[in-house]
Amino acid sequence: MKPFRKWIVPLFPVLFLAPGSSGLASEFGAEVNPTGQPIGGGAGYSAGPPWTPSARRADSLESLQQALAVAVPGDVVWIESNRVIDLADAQLTVPSGVTLAGDRGRNGAPGPLLTASSSRLEWRIRLQRGSRLSGIRLRGPNPPLGEIDAVKPPASVYAVSCVDAEVDNCEISRFHRGGVVLFRDSEHSHIHHNDLHEIAAYPVLLGNGTGAGHLIEANRIEWAWHAIASNGSRGSGYCARYNLFIRVKRPVAFDQAGADPPNWCLDTHSNSGAPTKPPRPATRKLVVQYNTFLAHPDVRVGDGGDLLQSVGSYPKHDIYVGAADGITTHVDIHHNRFLMHATSGSANPYKPYGRAIRLVGFRGDARLPDDPQAERGAWKVDLGENRFSGAP
Repeated sequence: MKPFRKWIVPLFPVLFLAPGSSGLASEFGAEVNPTGQPIGGGAGYSAGPPWTPSARRADSLESLQQALAVAVPGDVVWIESNRVIDLADAQLTVPSGVTLAGDRGRNGAPGPLLTASSSRLEWRIRLQRGSRLSGIRLRGPNPPLGEIDAVKPPASVYAVSCVDAEVDNCEISRFHRGGVVLFRDSEHSHIHHNDLHEIAAYPVLLGNGTGAGHLIEANRIEWAWHAIASNGSRGSGYCARYNLFIRVKRPVAFDQAGADPPNWCLDTHSNSGAPTKPPRPATRKLVVQYNTFLAHPDVRVGDGGDLLQSVGSYPKHDIYVGAADGITTHVDIHHNRFLMHATSGSANPYKPYGRAIRLVGFRGDARLPDDPQAERGAWKVDLGENRFSGAP
């Protein structure tokens, strides 16, 4: 596998513009970024919580647990710079209204590092409503994606479980199944300016029971099995904007036993769940604007001609939406850049590098070919202008 993180840097040396930059309507992709902060956070990020003498300071697991246990809304729990804290088998809960922060990017600081050894815990950090996680690094026990074929990954575990909270300027890596996970009763979480990489599946996941008000913006996300996924719930949905999505080469282990793992970057689809549970239909809303979708040069591209049998062809469905009976699915996709490294030869403008956008069961829009599956549910679709090109 090529050293992908080094390879990508020259392509996007500066990924933020000053606030108030104009011309959004005529520009495309994450480079537009009007947030005034760098995509992925880190060096140059200035929107984190300030350190104050009143902040509760922590430099060990014990002091961190104690500070969180007594923190009240409005408090900042500050992890000292350059500290490395092993969470061992501990789970951290950030109370409502409390901020857990570090100095990632400040004066070149890498940020404090929390390491999570292998365990069968469902999550490592839980953010309660109105809390914030900012400026820290969280590293799980998973091997890098390039080594998964040789090393059996540990048990699945989520890095951060989030309910109507904020996660910004964090680097989260080496978790097997879930970087930032939005679960039941979460409606308006804000996930922004993070660097999510070496996460085998679901860097961002909307679980069952989430709402439709989530904003996911200005993140740098490497992915091999989805970047943002919704497993389906009647009210779920999100807006993804100004993100840089980087597809990395998929480990061979993902293809074992004849499986055909997902190949789409952003998805939301119906999920029947266990027989004892009611079906979970697809989302009500998906807004995708001003993102850049970049494929690894080693990833092969299918021609999109056979959408249902794709083993071995690595078809490109960057955005995949499955409608559901009985609800209206709202989709708004515009001003994104789709970049590949090989062409399929298709003359269809929405299928030049494999099929970039797939709306399952969608019919009757000249900008997209009709989907081969049976029409389902009701659609309200706004497909604005997007850009499709080969190697950048």
